[in-house]
Amino acid sequence: MVQVTTAPRSPIPDTEVSPATPQRVAELLDAEGLQYRLESAPTSSSEQPDTIVRTGFINAAIALSFDRDHLICDSMWRGEVPKSEAPRVLGAVNEWNQTQYMPTLRFFENSAGEGHLTISAHRQINVEHGLSRNQIGAFVMSSLDGILRSYEWIEGQFPDLVTWEEHHNE
Repeated sequence: MVQVTTAPRSPIPDTEVSPATPQRVAELLDAEGLQYRLESAPTSSSEQPDTIVRTGFINAAIALSFDRDHLICDSMWRGEVPKSEAPRVLGAVNEWNQTQYMPTLRFFENSAGEGHLTISAHRQINVEHGLSRNQIGAFVMSSLDGILRSYEWIEGQFPDLVTWEEHHNE
């Protein structure tokens, strides 16, 4: 005999699909108890400035922004990789991208200070037709989890570049 079960219900009901906005992303972060700030970014035209939702963790700076029909989650790892490590970084980034569904890792040369390589994690979703609250939540929370997992893995590959300590309030 096949038993039919229903999906667990969230204590917060889902919403109808509606336009995805920085304010809706911020509401989701509020509901999850995560700190963030809304930041205005100038645009190249006379349009309204873009609003970016910024959040992060001890090892990652994360920006959630909108570009036309996409909600983009982009981040930078806190570690500063010497340029001489580029072949190792390329190998690590390629290994992650070939074996993991998300996020996509990449790296670039950063000109800050004496110049170094910055490792970045990226993910995006099409929002052309809007998203429900649960769709925004699933995208944002799985992206944050994926970013943290990817950077934890990077830290295992480059443990000597972890120069920070996480302080736990006990």
